[in-house]
Amino acid sequence: MPMDIDKIWVYRIIPIQNLEYILRDGLHCKNAGKTNKGFVTIGSKDIITQRDARIVKCYPDTVVNDYVPFYFSVRTPMLYNIVTGRGVPARPQKDIIYLCYKLTELATDDFEWCFTDGNAAKAITKFFRRLDNIENKVDWRSINSTDFRDANADGDEDRVRKKHAEFLVKDHVPIGYINCIAVLNNTIKKQVETILEKFDLSIDVFIQPTYYFLWNT
Repeated sequence: MPMDIDKIWVYRIIPIQNLEYILRDGLHCKNAGKTNKGFVTIGSKDIITQRDARIVKCYPDTVVNDYVPFYFSVRTPMLYNIVTGRGVPARPQKDIIYLCYKLTELATDDFEWCFTDGNAAKAITKFFRRLDNIENKVDWRSINSTDFRDANADGDEDRVRKKHAEFLVKDHVPIGYINCIAVLNNTIKKQVETILEKFDLSIDVFIQPTYYFLWNT
C-alpha cells in the first residue's frame, strides 16, 4: 500500500530551556544568528561545523546551516548521545521536548524546502525536492527502527546516518506551524503548558514515553 504522505510527521528536539526563546519568533536556521546568552546548544560542535560547509545539492548556493532541520524519526541516536553525554554535554532526558509538525504543512510553496536520505552533514547523503519519491528515497525501516547499534540485527552499517534523515526548511519556521509538543512526563507537561500560557498559545502537549529511552528516565 502506498505511503500516505498526509500522515508523515517531522520533529525538532529542543531543550525545554529554549522553548520561551523559540515561542517569541519561531525556529531560525543557525546562519540567521538569532541566539541569545541563555540559548542551550545540544548538538555536536563537530557536526554543526560540518554543516557550515555542506552544500545543499537541491539549492547549490546554500549550505545545510541555512536551513531549519527536522527529523522524521524519534528516539534517535542524537537523543541517545545527549542523554549519555557521548560526544556532547550530557543533559537530563526529561529536559528534551519534541516540537511536532505535519510534513505537508511545511512542504509548501510558502517555504524553500527539501529532504534527505540521511544525516545532512554526511558527504554521501542525497537531497530531494519532490515529495512523490519520499517513500522510496527515505529508508523508513531505519526511521522506525529502535536498533541502531553498529552491530544491529539487520547488519545495516549505515543505519545511524539513515535514521537521521532530515526535512530542511530554509531560514525560518514561524511558531504557528507547531502542531503539538511531546514530552516525557507529566511534570514537564505542566511546565510546557505554563510557558505556553505566558504566550497565550493553545498547543496540545502530549506525554509520549515511547519517544524516549525508558532506561534513562
